[in-house]
Amino acid sequence: MSNTHRYGKNKKPYIILSNDDGIKSAGLRAVYDAVSGMADVLIVAPDRERSGASHSFSIWPASIRVKRIEYGSAKAYSVSGTPVDCAKIALLNLAKRKPALFISGINHGPNIAQFIFYSGTIGAAAEAAMLGIPSIAFSIGSYEPIEWAFAAEFITDMVGRVLSGKIKIEKRGLLNINMPHKKPGKIKGLKILQGGRLDYGEKYAFVRKNNRGEKIYRHVISRKVKRKRDVTDSDGVESGYVTITPLKFDLNDRVSIKNMKKAGLNLF
Repeated sequence: MSNTHRYGKNKKPYIILSNDDGIKSAGLRAVYDAVSGMADVLIVAPDRERSGASHSFSIWPASIRVKRIEYGSAKAYSVSGTPVDCAKIALLNLAKRKPALFISGINHGPNIAQFIFYSGTIGAAAEAAMLGIPSIAFSIGSYEPIEWAFAAEFITDMVGRVLSGKIKIEKRGLLNINMPHKKPGKIKGLKILQGGRLDYGEKYAFVRKNNRGEKIYRHVISRKVKRKRDVTDSDGVESGYVTITPLKFDLNDRVSIKNMKKAGLNLF
């Protein structure tokens, strides 16, 4: 089915872009360049770095500043709040019509395994998904990426497939996509993999004392041991594959609910 038939004559699909690295990030620009030719684009992103914001958002009496900025041919706004604030304001206030797709990223650094719970990139996409909009979170496997050629080509293709209906995103779900930071010819392929526990060492390393006598610490992690085969998203990315992990945020432990009822704990 062509996009013309899906979205009406002479009307492009409508896409909202956001992230957690901030409105000026190279990853956001790469997504915009990849999709701007196929859609009308609204950009609503944090005014500064908001990595690790997870699903936090600003509540009363906090105020959120929204500023219109120049960004190619898109309508674009910088927001003083979190990535989830950006998603909410975009969908509840700024969008002129229901978007066909919400994209968060490209995040600088992977969002894999348990890091999905910390990620503001996924937080924004998850909020849009909970509000009923098909959503994708894109991440690249470097915290200081310089190689964007494969990511741009892949995103253009992937988004085209979603908009045409060839790839369907489940209602209130999202696709978490991680891309290796490699040149196009070095990418091994694509794998659909589940998220999983990433075993790594972590600590808060003492850095120094400041002039007020306060101790300064920095979070430090060590590299995990590679498994012999690709079981989860982290394995796949480390092996050089693009990984796609469909996510839904139903936190109910249905097995425990069933077992506790059987045990007679459902008393009232």
